[in-house]
Amino acid sequence: MQIFEEVAKVLNMNQEGLQRESLRTFLERELRNIEAEIYKIGTKHGIKSIFELDEKLKRGAITEEEMMDDFMELDYLESKRDDLLKAMEKM
Repeated sequence: MQIFEEVAKVLNMNQEGLQRESLRTFLERELRNIEAEIYKIGTKHGIKSIFELDEKLKRGAITEEEMMDDFMELDYLESKRDDLLKAMEKM
């Protein structure tokens, strides 16, 4: 990509290094955003993971109606977090 080449020259670094740092920064930012959303849901329900939320449901501490949207969102966010962590391991 020409933009990477131009910016790399301005920053006096090689294009591959710039691309790698850009990708790492992007993945870290996405991970922080996802972890913040997970934290919000966890705080709302007093849990740290989807397993704890499921356990609260099984114990009857909350109803399915109270948590279904958050359960689905938390499941999605935890899956996306796992994918991001795997991608970061490859860097």
